[in-house]
Amino acid sequence: MIRSLLIALSVATLVGCLVMLPDADQPASVSSPVNVEAPVYEPVPEKAAKQNSAVSKPSVADNPVSEEPLTAKTQASAPAPESLPVIAEASPTQPAPADLHQPAVNGLCREIGNKLGSVSVSDCNNQNLQFADGFSVNERVLTKRDFLPKDLSEPVSRILIMGGIHGDEYSSISIMFKWMNLLASNQDSDFHWRFLPLANPDGLLDGEATRQNANGVDLNRNFPSGDWERTALESWRANTGSNPRRFPGHSPASEPETQWILKQIEEFKPVVIVSVHAPHALLDFDGPVEAPNKIGHLHLHQLGVYPGSLGNYGGLDLGIPVITLELPSAGIMPSKPEIENMWVDLNNWLNDKAPGLTKARTSNPGISAD
Repeated sequence: MIRSLLIALSVATLVGCLVMLPDADQPASVSSPVNVEAPVYEPVPEKAAKQNSAVSKPSVADNPVSEEPLTAKTQASAPAPESLPVIAEASPTQPAPADLHQPAVNGLCREIGNKLGSVSVSDCNNQNLQFADGFSVNERVLTKRDFLPKDLSEPVSRILIMGGIHGDEYSSISIMFKWMNLLASNQDSDFHWRFLPLANPDGLLDGEATRQNANGVDLNRNFPSGDWERTALESWRANTGSNPRRFPGHSPASEPETQWILKQIEEFKPVVIVSVHAPHALLDFDGPVEAPNKIGHLHLHQLGVYPGSLGNYGGLDLGIPVITLELPSAGIMPSKPEIENMWVDLNNWLNDKAPGLTKARTSNPGISAD
């Protein structure tokens, strides 16, 4: 009897369990004696997603033995920390190549603004200087700014203008910024201008300013003129008594700044080069066309050429007119009216000569600078 009752209870229990099983075609009930919720992940903000998805860079505290920042080798062997779950991660934005050097350009502007009384940091930043694919001996960026002509339908005359080949000629650098301001405020030029405002940043910014670059080379004696190999060092010894301020280097175009200027000439293909110096208060000229009689208060006084000078290389070897403006003082700027008068006279001469030079360049691709 008892055995029969136990069998009956077992059968009843089994039938009850089968009744409670969900139908295969119906979803299981979400109710449960124990309420356990599935984890719900909030979308991670984009910035946090990038941080969490990347392997964190170990800090000094992560490497207490050496107490030095981990090298790339030790970082590679270090275990990656656990990341928070991320539902979707935005693709990181790759900066444009030019932007990679913008912090260095900004740093150069800070140095220039702190060094020159007539150019503030904001003055420099406002010019939107661009990294020009070159570095000085001490790895400062070499910069440029281009101003396009109002009319691009006609053959364009390209004018290359530079200052600060000698780092201690402050006014030659400052006047670049004044003339860039004039162009920026009145973009009605017929020319494509390229400014190289500071060709020798180390000479200006490495402690006390010097004529030479960081290697002690006078960049305006380092251009690869045809007579350099034969006469540069001999002329330096004989005519300057081996004055270190005018050392031409051990070989032509040995300096990174010189090589950079050569590259600018080769790629930009100017029909005229303007180089600003100080403090001889004159206008020098080298090249195949008629020189201007004056630019502002600077009157023509041709000095001749030196082995390795820009006038020698550009004006004689390449046949590109080179205007050298020697301001009256290296440390004192010309007055504002005089700065403007020089700019007007320079443009008047260019309006007269540059179109013919451009036409000759266009019709004769064999011209040496092209």
